[in-house]
Amino acid sequence: MNPLPVQPINKIAMHIWDRWASVWHWSFLGFVVVATLIALSESEVTWAWRGAVFVLAASLSLWYWGMIVRHPEWRQKPRPVLVYLAGAIVLSMTLVGLHPVFFMVAFSLWAHASRLLPMRWAIPVVLIDAALLAGQWIIELNLPPASALALIVIIAASTLGWLVLVLWIDSIIHQSEQRQELIEALETTRRELAAAERQAGMLEERQRMAREIHDTLAQGFTSIVMHLEAAEQALPSEAEIAHQHLDQARRTARDSLEEARRMIWATRPELLEQASLPDALTHIVARWKEESNISATAAITGTPHPLPADLEVTLLRAAQEALANARKHARAGQVTVTLSYMNDLVALDVHDNGTGFDTRSGKLQSHTGVEGGFGLQAMRERVRQLGGSFLIESAPGEGTTLVVELPVAESTK
Repeated sequence: MNPLPVQPINKIAMHIWDRWASVWHWSFLGFVVVATLIALSESEVTWAWRGAVFVLAASLSLWYWGMIVRHPEWRQKPRPVLVYLAGAIVLSMTLVGLHPVFFMVAFSLWAHASRLLPMRWAIPVVLIDAALLAGQWIIELNLPPASALALIVIIAASTLGWLVLVLWIDSIIHQSEQRQELIEALETTRRELAAAERQAGMLEERQRMAREIHDTLAQGFTSIVMHLEAAEQALPSEAEIAHQHLDQARRTARDSLEEARRMIWATRPELLEQASLPDALTHIVARWKEESNISATAAITGTPHPLPADLEVTLLRAAQEALANARKHARAGQVTVTLSYMNDLVALDVHDNGTGFDTRSGKLQSHTGVEGGFGLQAMRERVRQLGGSFLIESAPGEGTTLVVELPVAESTK
C-alpha cells in the first residue's frame, strides 16, 4: 500500500506539480529526516535538546502529512494552505533556532508556497519566509553589519531567482492548459462537423433515392398499372391484345425489380453506420440464427481494418443473400460465415451443409432469390464491378459454399 496516497485533481490538464506530488512529499519528508539525523548526531548537546529537536521535527512532518498529503483537494485554496504554511514556518524557524541544518527545510517551504498557492499569494509568502530566514540567520551567526548586508543580498538574489523560475514554470503550465482547452474545443468541433456531415449525407442520400425511385420505380409501376388496366379491358374478347399487355407488364416489373436491387446494393446498410464490418456481420449471423432456428457461426480471421464503403456494403449484402438462400433452399442444419482479412484482399466464405445442387445443371437460377433477396446474379455483377471474384461450389448432398473475394488497395490498410 502506498503510504502517501495522492488523489488526482480534476482539471482540464493535470498540473505538473500534481503529477510529481509523491516526489514532492518524499523530498520534503526526506529533508526533515536528514536534517534531524544530522542535528541529533551532535555530541555536545543535552538529551532535552535532542528531545526538543525530535518532537519539533516530528510535529512538522505530521503537520505536513495531515494538512497536505491527506488533503490534495486543498491545492490552490488559499485559506487552508496559508494555515499550513503559517504553522510550517513557525515550526521550521524554531528548528533553525536549534540547529542551522534546518535552514534547508525552511528553504523548501518556498516550493510549497509556489506549488500550493496561486502566484498572487505565493510571492508574498516566499518574500516573508525569505525575510524571516535572513533575520534568523543574522541572529544565529551574530554577523557584523557588512556580513549581514552581504547575506541579505545573497538571500534576496536567491529569492528573486527562485521567483523567476517559478513564474516561468507557471507560464508554461498555463500555456499547456490553454493548449489542452484548444485541443478539446477543436475535437468537439470536429465531432460536431462530422455529425453534421453525416446528417447532410443522409439527407442527400434520401433525396437521391427519392429522385431515383420517382424516375424509375414509380414510372415502372405506373406503366404496369396501365398495361394491366388495358389487359383487363381487352379480356375476354381480345385475348391476344391482353396477353401483349400482360407480357409488357411482366417485363416492366422485372426491370423495376432489377432497378430496386441496384439501389439496394448501392445503399449503405444502417448496421455499417453503427458498427464495423466484423461486428455487423456477427450481428446479422446471430439474428439469422435466432430467426431460422438453424445453427450458424461467424468467424473473423486476420487483422480487421477499415475498408472502402462499397467493399463493406458488397460483403455484407453477399452474406445476407447467402444466408437467405441457405434458409429458403438448402435445408441446412449448420451454416458457417467466415470473413478473412489478407494482405491484398478480403474474402467472405459462406458454407452450409444442406442439400446442395449441381452447378452445371442450370439450377443456379433457382437460387437467385426473386422472392425478395438481392439475387446471386446481382451479387456476381456487383463483385465483378469491384474487380473481385465470385464462386459457388456445390454438389447434391454435399452442401454449398459461396466465396466472394475483393481486392484491397494498399492505401486502405
